[in-house]
Amino acid sequence: MPLAPPVIYAEIAAARAAGGFPFSGFKFDQLALGTATAIAAWAVGQPQNVFLQGVSSGAVGGGAVIPVTSKIIVPPNIPIMMAGFTGAGFNGPLGRSLAVVMALGIGNAFSKSAQYVGPVAGVGVGADVAKITVANAATLVPLLLASCSGALGGSGPMLAMYAVGLATGTAGMLLTGIGFGAVAGVPGPAPSVGSSQCVVV
Repeated sequence: MPLAPPVIYAEIAAARAAGGFPFSGFKFDQLALGTATAIAAWAVGQPQNVFLQGVSSGAVGGGAVIPVTSKIIVPPNIPIMMAGFTGAGFNGPLGRSLAVVMALGIGNAFSKSAQYVGPVAGVGVGADVAKITVANAATLVPLLLASCSGALGGSGPMLAMYAVGLATGTAGMLLTGIGFGAVAGVPGPAPSVGSSQCVVV
């Protein structure tokens, strides 16, 4: 299944108790839903926000990375997410617990569901290995503010810190992400190495 708000929400909800603080209330569900909606809108099909650069090998020609054969792995890096929250001033037991939950939820959502697609230059049929080279935290902040405010029915200074911290942490985690996929297209008679330019689906 491609990356979508229900997938991200489910992974965040599944990790809700991992940080030590029991996020068992309805407000957390609203925050998780707002977060999932914002991240999907930011990441999927938006090369200015999340972009993968790859190296392809196989038969010479022109092809594309096929989403159904591709996979993105984003390790749920808790220290990176924690640093994002701390840098935004979201400290204390609540902030640390939320950082753990979001690192696990978002990392797992990408690793289980995110795929990628894009054109390949130089290879018609073969394999692709890609790296997330762009993860734009600045563009995620306003999406988080708008989506979470809508889900929660309002906002405040803590939400602003949350948005900055989560955006910074999420972007940092994504920059450690890699992808694997197959290239399909029209092959030629000789082996070749090429490059791919891809977006998340």
